[in-house]
Amino acid sequence: MARTRTQQSGFTLLELMVTVAIVGVLAAIALPSFTSSARKSKGDSEVASYFGELAVREEQYAVENGKYLATGTSESTTFPTTPTPNGTSVATLPTAWQTLKIRTPESTARCGYVVMAGTKADAGGAMATGTFGFTTPQKNWFYILARCDLDGDSAVDSYYFISSENAKIQKINHGQ
Repeated sequence: MARTRTQQSGFTLLELMVTVAIVGVLAAIALPSFTSSARKSKGDSEVASYFGELAVREEQYAVENGKYLATGTSESTTFPTTPTPNGTSVATLPTAWQTLKIRTPESTARCGYVVMAGTKADAGGAMATGTFGFTTPQKNWFYILARCDLDGDSAVDSYYFISSENAKIQKINHGQ
């Protein structure tokens, strides 16, 4: 009886282990980039919708009352008070937001928002003037500042800014 050897095909255990290691390295490189992009997109989307609503309501308020309305006493008095990556319920609005007749674009907010308002005699806050280069115009003005903790690390936060003089959203520490 003659033995015949059949040729077997397939992968060796070593080849499979090398392939799994390569896939693991690629995933470790790509995953942080993907999560950073997702955080930035979520933050940009939310901020744009809230800024749009707040700016429109400020303009309507100014037409009816002759001036803009500040929603806080300083740049740090945001609503919601503590930004979170997963969002905070905005079901109960503060009085100033109710006065502006804000309709929140979403039921939660990942960022805290404040509107600062003034006249040509008033100065903007430290963050607006120092970080974003806001200069007080020679008329009534407002600016909106958003503070976000999109990555869950409160050591460094993202900040977004627009003003009645410049509706282009400016960003600092984008996605953090």
